[in-house]
Amino acid sequence: MTLAVLVICSTAFVGALLQRMAGMGFALVSGPFIVLVLAPIPGVVLVNILGALSSVIVFARTWRNVHWKQSGVLLAGALAGTFPGALLANSMPSSWLHVFIGVLIVGSLATSLYLSRIFDPIKFCSRNAFLFGAGAGVMNASAGMGGPFLSSYAVLTRWQQIAFAASIQPVFITIGMASVASKMVLEESAWPQLAPEVWLAVVAALLVGQVVGDFGSRKVPVQFSRVVMLSLAMLGGVLTIIKGCAELTS
Repeated sequence: MTLAVLVICSTAFVGALLQRMAGMGFALVSGPFIVLVLAPIPGVVLVNILGALSSVIVFARTWRNVHWKQSGVLLAGALAGTFPGALLANSMPSSWLHVFIGVLIVGSLATSLYLSRIFDPIKFCSRNAFLFGAGAGVMNASAGMGGPFLSSYAVLTRWQQIAFAASIQPVFITIGMASVASKMVLEESAWPQLAPEVWLAVVAALLVGQVVGDFGSRKVPVQFSRVVMLSLAMLGGVLTIIKGCAELTS
């Protein structure tokens, strides 16, 4: 269990640091690695809990920049997609869920990188926001990360970074808790079985990551933070696919 705790604490620290510096990325960075060392469902639940906590901290600093109308429509769509996403995750065997989570991560990241080159910009409107929010809700509940859908929406609508980073925090907080509740309703064993001291260590790592990220956000360009975030997330997604495939063939 020592290695698992080290991985969870390390990725919680790095994920929180990058979320503070880039506005998102906690689940993208920590999710694949946490799922690797825990069973998929408890791993996703832990990512949902820690991601919501990380977003609460970011939101406390950025709430003045929130575009509440856009955030509210995204949130409505995300909540609509949360329970179907939880059902989808609970319907899969562990090995297939590893593969599914990894493919979602790699595929969504690869797609989001080329969206602005492939598609023309779209307008801010309630329909578009609701649809992208619903996609984020499904992905958050099933794989622990809804960021790629929200990031794709921001890219396609040319949403200004400061407002986007602030506006998605209420979405992350609410759907993180909704995802946890949905999984607990469907499966009581979904709750991560961690000792109290491990919970304290993980939360402490997350808080330290936020503090370091606050300092780093004033020194490191956002673009560099995004490159690091995407690279780590892609690596984690590939490793998760490999683990799932190894379980299927064993």
